[in-house]
Amino acid sequence: MKRYVFLIAIFMIVTALFSYAEENITKYSYETALKAAVENSIQPALDDFNIKAKESALEQAEKEALKGFIGGTNQEIVERRIIKEVAPLEAEAALDVAKRQKLDNENKFRAEVYEEMLKFIMAKNRVENKRERIALIREKYIIDSMQYHEGLVSKADIEDAEINLSIENLELVKLETELESNILNAKQKLHVDLSDDTKIDFEYELNKIGSQYVISSFNLEKAIEKAINRSTEIYQRQRAVDIARMKFDITKEHLKPGNDYYDQKEYELEYAKKSLYDARTNLEVSIRNAYNELLTSLDALDLAQKRLELEESRLKTLETKKDAGILSRRDMIDSEIAVLGRKLAVQEAILNFNINHDRLRNLLGD
Repeated sequence: MKRYVFLIAIFMIVTALFSYAEENITKYSYETALKAAVENSIQPALDDFNIKAKESALEQAEKEALKGFIGGTNQEIVERRIIKEVAPLEAEAALDVAKRQKLDNENKFRAEVYEEMLKFIMAKNRVENKRERIALIREKYIIDSMQYHEGLVSKADIEDAEINLSIENLELVKLETELESNILNAKQKLHVDLSDDTKIDFEYELNKIGSQYVISSFNLEKAIEKAINRSTEIYQRQRAVDIARMKFDITKEHLKPGNDYYDQKEYELEYAKKSLYDARTNLEVSIRNAYNELLTSLDALDLAQKRLELEESRLKTLETKKDAGILSRRDMIDSEIAVLGRKLAVQEAILNFNINHDRLRNLLGD
């Protein structure tokens, strides 16, 4: 009994400290979190520097293309034609890619902030659910203790209950530690101070989002085609193929197979084609896998919700019997604990569904 009282005291201290920590916190909505992540990061500035560098490279390539050239070997003629006819286009493509990559990085910020926000909220929900569970188990223990003194419950049952409470409290400490880890991850994405002095929270409810990808009218094949057309990586690979083909076509006009320069340009073209093929197939495979994972998580969510409804129905039946004087308060507790477990399972399923939806959305470029 003394051991149990000690554990309860520790639990109350931990809870009090946690409550105090919530008094001075910065609360973020999704929009303000995203704004903070972008404003606090140096990535946008790096992207701008990269764009300026590519703009300078394009200007230099255009100037080089205007320079005259007098004679030379066949290879020198090829090299000069490439500088004149292809290099400006290559530099232009690099600039286009840099601009698209800046937008991609902004979208990446959104995805990372959203996912960390959901994980943070879920970690808080786990802690709160565990606290409610412990409160119910403790209530059951108190009732059993009273019955033990009346000789209705054995000492072994009371000791088992004490051990169970100890385990539950240790699991709570573990969940609170995991929450601290989620807080650090969220801070990192927001690019804010990682010290304990900086307190953050999110004003966001973990609910299932509407998804256009799980309705019957959704066409996966068309979505994949659009994603391929939107992809910066595939655009970059396609431009690389076009550039390599132009260089090789010029090379073929002046050099023959077997020449080292000729063979190199032919290799560059074939390598560019393979890279484009790999990028297209990798994106398609990723989209199909993400789509299947989304559908699987939807099934899991539906099942979790049905199980919760069933458990809540059982609890409602017990409440009716309790009101009629057929059941005691203790008879209700196990069912209430079961409902808590089902609620947590639903929240976990919502988390997986929302994250899988967002990953698919990002892959599709929507």
